[in-house]
Amino acid sequence: MATNNEKSSRDNEPPIIDLTQTEAEIIPLIASACSKWGFFQIINHDVSPELVQRFKAESQNFFDLPRDIKLSLKRDGSNARGYFDDELTKQRRDWKEAIDVGVPGSRDWSLSDDDTMNACLDGYNRFPSSDVLPNYRATVVQYFEACQKLS
Repeated sequence: MATNNEKSSRDNEPPIIDLTQTEAEIIPLIASACSKWGFFQIINHDVSPELVQRFKAESQNFFDLPRDIKLSLKRDGSNARGYFDDELTKQRRDWKEAIDVGVPGSRDWSLSDDDTMNACLDGYNRFPSSDVLPNYRATVVQYFEACQKLS
């Protein structure tokens, strides 16, 4: 893939935006990427490669769990956050699994996920217990905070 500083021989590659550029250079690149592609990749950001690797490993650990454990965290009509494997696109089932996580309603990750202060419009976070995946929640929270700071 070519970065936005390189001339790509193909016009069908998603944009890569280098954060070492000035804000004045980056803003129009993001606007263009969002309007043309709807997404972009950033490089030279402050999210550590070690944290990214831990997040990927913990995500893999989650999706490797037995189905019954994941289903115990399934989102429902009263809570849009959690595990799901039954999303539809154009009235057809997607063949994917996902887990939705968001900022707690309290904005305080130290509270229990099901604390009433953490309820918000789309529910509250559902994580596997530390008995099942000891490092999962902490890693997801760290990664989420790093990405939030980046944004």
